[in-house]
Amino acid sequence: MSEADIHFDFYRYLENAIEEQPTRGDITFGHARPEYNEGISGRADLVVFDENGSPVFVIEAKRPDGGRDIDPYAADVIRQAFGYAGDLGAPYFCTYNEERLVVFDAFEEGVPLLERSQKSYEISDPEEFASTLLDEIGRLAAGDQRWDALDNIFIDRVNTLHEYVTPRLEDSMEEHLEQDDEFNEDFKKWTSKQGIDYPGDNPSEVRREFAEQAAYLLINKIIFYKILESAPTYSQDVEPLAVSPHRVQEDLRDYFDQIVDEVDFEAVFEHDDVYDEIPLDPVSSKIRDFIIELDEQDLSQFDSDVIGQIYEGVIPAERRQDMGEYYTPPQICDLITRLTIEDESANVLDPSCGSGGFLVSSYHRLQQLLSEPQGSHERILTQISGVEINRFPAHLSAINLAIQDLTSYTEDVDIEITDFFDVKRYQRFERTRASAEGEETEGAETEEDLQEQVGGFDAVVGNPPYIRQENIDDKEKVRDHLSNREIDGEYISKRSDIYSYFITHATEFLADGGKLGYIISDRWLDTKYGEDVQKFLLNNYRINAIIKFDRQVFDDALVDSSVIILEKEDNEEERDDNITKFLRVTNEMDIDDIVTLVKSETDTNQMISEDNYRLVTRKQSSLYHESKWNTFFFGPPIYFDLQACPNVVELSEIAKVSRGITTGANAFFTGHTEDMHDLGLEPYTSPLLKATGQVETIPVTEEEASEWVILDVHDYVREALAGDADFGTTETEQVKEWLEENDHHPLLEYIESGEDDEYHERRTQQARDIWFDLGTLPRPKLLSTMFTWRVHRVFWNDVEAATSDQFYYIEPPEDIDEEVLGGILNSRIVGIANELLGRRAGGQGMTRLQTKVYETEQWPVPDPNNIDGDTKQDIKEAFQDLRNREEEVEDATFENTEEERDALDRAVLEALNLEGDNEELLSEVKQSLEALISMRDEGAGHKTTVLVERSERVDEDTGAIELPGVEAARESTTLNDFS
Repeated sequence: MSEADIHFDFYRYLENAIEEQPTRGDITFGHARPEYNEGISGRADLVVFDENGSPVFVIEAKRPDGGRDIDPYAADVIRQAFGYAGDLGAPYFCTYNEERLVVFDAFEEGVPLLERSQKSYEISDPEEFASTLLDEIGRLAAGDQRWDALDNIFIDRVNTLHEYVTPRLEDSMEEHLEQDDEFNEDFKKWTSKQGIDYPGDNPSEVRREFAEQAAYLLINKIIFYKILESAPTYSQDVEPLAVSPHRVQEDLRDYFDQIVDEVDFEAVFEHDDVYDEIPLDPVSSKIRDFIIELDEQDLSQFDSDVIGQIYEGVIPAERRQDMGEYYTPPQICDLITRLTIEDESANVLDPSCGSGGFLVSSYHRLQQLLSEPQGSHERILTQISGVEINRFPAHLSAINLAIQDLTSYTEDVDIEITDFFDVKRYQRFERTRASAEGEETEGAETEEDLQEQVGGFDAVVGNPPYIRQENIDDKEKVRDHLSNREIDGEYISKRSDIYSYFITHATEFLADGGKLGYIISDRWLDTKYGEDVQKFLLNNYRINAIIKFDRQVFDDALVDSSVIILEKEDNEEERDDNITKFLRVTNEMDIDDIVTLVKSETDTNQMISEDNYRLVTRKQSSLYHESKWNTFFFGPPIYFDLQACPNVVELSEIAKVSRGITTGANAFFTGHTEDMHDLGLEPYTSPLLKATGQVETIPVTEEEASEWVILDVHDYVREALAGDADFGTTETEQVKEWLEENDHHPLLEYIESGEDDEYHERRTQQARDIWFDLGTLPRPKLLSTMFTWRVHRVFWNDVEAATSDQFYYIEPPEDIDEEVLGGILNSRIVGIANELLGRRAGGQGMTRLQTKVYETEQWPVPDPNNIDGDTKQDIKEAFQDLRNREEEVEDATFENTEEERDALDRAVLEALNLEGDNEELLSEVKQSLEALISMRDEGAGHKTTVLVERSERVDEDTGAIELPGVEAARESTTLNDFS
């Protein structure tokens, strides 16, 4: 698209938006004009006027370099747009390239042009954005919209430069590969070191990644050099960076070599020389302009972790997700360091330091604790260590630490570029660590000395990478340390995600009494492998606090997260007596307030609910008997009452729960009824419930069960095998011969067609005696489901349909009435348990609830054996009424069946005999389940509903609800063996 096309299209979009809604805030827009040249020296691409004909803003959208889109932060483009705004007297001007538009305040006295108030917008649809731009200008003019922070402006500027430089370096690199054999060999060595097969299937992707990293390293160097150049400590050691476009590459090499030689920043710029071999000619002019721009920037004014934010912005989210890396908000870093670093002499380790957010936060925390922080730069750096497997964020960590005090020399930063799981407990980092008093320690010779230097960190903090267990490259290496005597963690499930091992391995590096503070995925709170992680924490730490947030901490990751604050403790009695705090932050809170909550003394078995948080406390010894720690964040008081009720058992104690049929080859064994019947297979099939969405009411109807069928040939197989077989004939051949002899030709042809498609070669089929025989198909009355959307149901399978593995069979012994159990399982009380014991299957909209078999087994239910006859009859009748009602109504929602559900819940509450008025308890049950479903409805990770409080039970002095002493309840609810 040509330059003229860009601004002409946007002109039309703006005109349409003005015509549709001219008034935005205090401004009533009149019209837009393209190619405007009246009263200005030149031609403005677009000018937008108000209803009185006064110019409001100017847009510059030209492409000075031709070809690729313009850089909207380029100084010459900004100056040109500003010139037009100045000539016209427009209060705002914009630079625009279809993908990004930046609004500038044209008239800010005493502020350099490039630092004037700005607001940047990424554009996905220019037509829709036209209306948004008018709204934003209206809000900016009225003071209802904030301008971007200076550090965010700088980050966006670096991002756009990276976007500009990368494709041009890629082109230059491709040409250089064709012409320079030596560079070709060096590049192949680089790909080999990275474990990349080059050229392989996607050589262009490899070249693109390399160009991205080369551009990234180049920009890092320039920024860091300019920071040093302006710092009083280093200015005498470095000469101003030359800006000749023809000598940029040589100048950069010369000056950065000077930094490495004279200022000793080798750790910052350690990289493969091959990056320096790409000719910079295509970008030298742009780099020159960037260097000049930096002369006009005060680089000391930014937020302390602006470097980390640059990393987040420059490296695409999908690339960081591949590496499991997510930028951690500074507030989270500060919260964790406040809760883990408590002494000015503390040594701190971040084993996955990324771009250095936690290290910078640790630096400032130590500085705050020092009685004389002035001149403490070098001392603090001797107390901070980081490990990072990826070279580029490691560079940023080093830079981030070095620039914390530009009035002091930074002789060294302890950033190790390696895999944390290659660092053994007693292995020293390369540099000589210094003590807190500033005395260098001699090289240690004994294992004990090494433990003192490396294995004795006072705090381990960080944000371990988020890598699912199936994506861990070398799981044996990652798990190797678990066999160490000090860890004794070989029981940790191999299905554990990698952050689990960052906890176990970090334990080896902590001194006794040392603290660990991580932000990690919260999957360990409600998964099967998470029980092993919980066991490890209980056996090694005082678990001081686990903190969850109702909003996603990471903007570009659908990963719910939790903050863990642990204290290494060898004494079992001390661990068991500890009171663990489960803090759920429901609205924005100050760090000081969160720290106070975590550190303050609180009695055990308390639930305190306030506007911004909910706090539940538990004696640590009781946690051995709890497998789902997520319930402490979301469980309403009625759930804890249910757990502690003496008449309550887990479902597994009164019924067998098992998964439905797993065929191993659904395409062969199952099909639409009509299709299977057309093949002549009607006598050999049975009705099938294949998916949970197939059934819409508690009673399964024949119509619902008739959509799908499943191959059901066990009776035929049994009859075939009852006869005599020829010598040497396999059982499968015997069955097939019998089918041929007894005119079951459609079935035989279908089996042989399946063998042609090699279904019989699959592992599941080979495990069967007769590969096409699924055995006797169970048809239990009660069916729970793997997935739940809005309405909790346990289905009543009166039509005796077979089911897929999306359904679970619930089979009580003969002495338990199935209708009574069915009524209990369809109560809202069990619905609450299902919401809390299941897990949310990700997403931004209505999030499905997924429940495993073992989680269904854990449902707390009143024991039917201990319910009196009259109450049993009430439950049966209420259950029958609910089934009848669901069949009558067109849409069986909670609302349409409320009366019948209320009656069922009353009968089940009567069986529980809980303390309190049943009608009040019923109201609490209904509100609690509604709140839990609402949380999924609003999308896991976004703002959610605060759960129901129980005001009549709140202690007036403390604002706390006394929760039942669950630690004294059923021993059967333990985790794995803790002996």
